[in-house]
Amino acid sequence: MKKISFLLAVVLVFGLLAGCSNEPEEKTPEPGEPIETPVEENPGVEAVDPVNVTIAGLKGPTSIGMIKMIDEKALQSDKYNVEYIQEAAPDSLTGKIINGDIQISSVPINLASVLYNKTQGKVQLAAVNTIGNLFIVGTDNISSISQLEGKILGMSAKGSTPDFAMNYILKQAGLEGKTELNYALDHASLAQSVIAEDTAIALLPQPFVTQTTLKNPNVKMLIDLNEAWNDATGGKSELYTGCIIINKEFAENNPEFVSEFLEQYENSVNWVLENQKDASVLVAKHEIMPDAVLVEKALPYCGITFKKAMDAKEGLNDFYQILFDSNPASVGGSMPDDEFYFTE
Repeated sequence: MKKISFLLAVVLVFGLLAGCSNEPEEKTPEPGEPIETPVEENPGVEAVDPVNVTIAGLKGPTSIGMIKMIDEKALQSDKYNVEYIQEAAPDSLTGKIINGDIQISSVPINLASVLYNKTQGKVQLAAVNTIGNLFIVGTDNISSISQLEGKILGMSAKGSTPDFAMNYILKQAGLEGKTELNYALDHASLAQSVIAEDTAIALLPQPFVTQTTLKNPNVKMLIDLNEAWNDATGGKSELYTGCIIINKEFAENNPEFVSEFLEQYENSVNWVLENQKDASVLVAKHEIMPDAVLVEKALPYCGITFKKAMDAKEGLNDFYQILFDSNPASVGGSMPDDEFYFTE
């Protein structure tokens, strides 16, 4: 009996030992080997998708000011998925701006007011980014607005700021109906016509002005339209040409982003003005304008600047009032009110 009990005890011990051998063996880390710490899941925190932000501009001076931001893909983060796009014409942007697909955009100055009226206040003007980059060029020998009487003046972008500004200047000079305006399809085709000397006098923005003078030595800058505007308005306002607009709802929901954007934009403008050769290379690299040499020569005349809307409000009001009195359609049918001007 004792022998049987002994045998049962031995079997039980071996059974227990066999059961223990099935347990996974803990690995002892070697000296210097990092110890793995199990990651604890936090089911209480949900992943948040980044906010998509499209920042748009036009291929030309109005996009040059933010070229450093474009090159560095500024403001991209885990929280914001930022895309920079450039289009050749404002019409390519307006639909997307109205639909809210573009949150921030550089546009012609009069288009900002038109969009404000059209969207019933869903966009706001945040800053001015170009002033006075319009010139009358050609092979004719004129130096003043009064000498345009009886002449044919090449124009482009009918219904744009240059068009409204030129018509106002002619009206103030008593030349309404006395100077024929011949509209080309766009700035590029008008510039080519000037280079070929098919058009003797034309109103063009930079960099097309510099392009014509480089391609044909007979073409000269004849009249600075900023000076002509100053004479016509009695110095009431500058000839604003481009600005930055923002989607109002986006700005209200993302105030820190908008504030950082404006700060970085101003820094980018200052960098461009202080580093014109390097900036010109970036402009060509991102195909905002095709030729770095042309950009560098045109930059001093492009009127690139940065003025927050509230700092330029008084001058802008005078500017829009002049356009409105001349042609209400130029600003969208009615004068923009105080809500038009973005304030941080």
